[in-house]
Amino acid sequence: MRPEVEQLLKDPELGVRTEALLYLTHHANVDPLTLIEELGDFADFSVRSAMVAYLARPGEAQNLEAARTILEGMVTETGPENSRNRIEAARLLGILPDNFDPLLSVLLADQDKSVVRHAIRSAGMLHKRRLVPELLDRLADPELAPEAAKALGTFKDSIIGALRDHLGDPAIAIEVRREMPGILVSIGTPAAAQVLQENLLQSDTTLRFRIICALNKLHRMHPEIEPDAEMMETVLVAEILGHYRSYQILGMLGTAAQSEDPVARALKESMDQELERVFRLMGLLHPHLDVHTAYVGLQSKNLSVYDNALEFLENILKSPLREMLMPLLDGRVSVSERVHMANRMVRAKIESQEEAVAALVCSEDAWLRACGAYAIGALGIKSLEPELNRCLMDTDPLLRETARAAKQRLDRFATKA
Repeated sequence: MRPEVEQLLKDPELGVRTEALLYLTHHANVDPLTLIEELGDFADFSVRSAMVAYLARPGEAQNLEAARTILEGMVTETGPENSRNRIEAARLLGILPDNFDPLLSVLLADQDKSVVRHAIRSAGMLHKRRLVPELLDRLADPELAPEAAKALGTFKDSIIGALRDHLGDPAIAIEVRREMPGILVSIGTPAAAQVLQENLLQSDTTLRFRIICALNKLHRMHPEIEPDAEMMETVLVAEILGHYRSYQILGMLGTAAQSEDPVARALKESMDQELERVFRLMGLLHPHLDVHTAYVGLQSKNLSVYDNALEFLENILKSPLREMLMPLLDGRVSVSERVHMANRMVRAKIESQEEAVAALVCSEDAWLRACGAYAIGALGIKSLEPELNRCLMDTDPLLRETARAAKQRLDRFATKA
């Protein structure tokens, strides 16, 4: 291997020569100064990184203090013109002896995201639990979240407690909490599955969907991990009742729900997502049956395929669940019949269009809240203006902008009156 790498020291590309120099310095215990003197034409960052690797390597030439001094110089050189030095330092810290934690913390907070990305990778390679809070913080940045999630997954069960705390803490930014299910899947242990199951009733619909999807993936990857059937049934009933609640809203919106306005489209898409969650939960309850095929069959225009899917579900569902769910799946049951059943099953009835819009704007789903805000303006529901005012203070930019436009429409209604 070494002769091939030595040939790369003569490559016309500077980046290739740099990688070869670093490899030989770290893995073959070669003095980088000798190579540099022989060949020349190495960038400053490659010279310094090779020296650090040489000085930090265990052996007679090891000098950790000298290595730290060079590294500190690379890390503290700020500004975009020195970003390559900091990137090289971040990369080095993942392969050097574990003696330079404070420097890695500095790089994890760097203003240059390329530097942070390399620092995250090194933190994952070192498996330093002290750096876990900093990695969790990086999940809030969409550009860094995939790399941070990947690094956190390498810690396995050692950070299950931290992930459980983050996933269940409403004070943590929802964007961060939504990354937890994917990390737990990559950990892929019974402890990870337990954390997911404990959080199945999260109010944020996107987070709940990701948790359910994560459990689906975990079961496919590790069928030996048994789901908690009682918990699954409880969550399934809650999802079914939530779907009935949507029919209450749909029924009270009346003719508006039949149109193609944004509120109607959003509500229908939300209801489709509710059904997908229902079927994913049934897949966890019946892991040895092909529930997904039944879900696809219910969307088929082929009457025979559709009827077979219905019959399959009737046969696998327990009596109480069957009585609740089948009317929602059987196309021969009308919307008005489902609304009537919803009013019977869900305690709080929706008696007016205003209450239906209020239910939307108070939803846990940010998109439905935005649609509710739109409806307040479109329908001129002045009594719900306080809800619009709350939406104006929300962290979701789409909701704030929709509420602002709805307020303007309400004002125009008031002017006309």
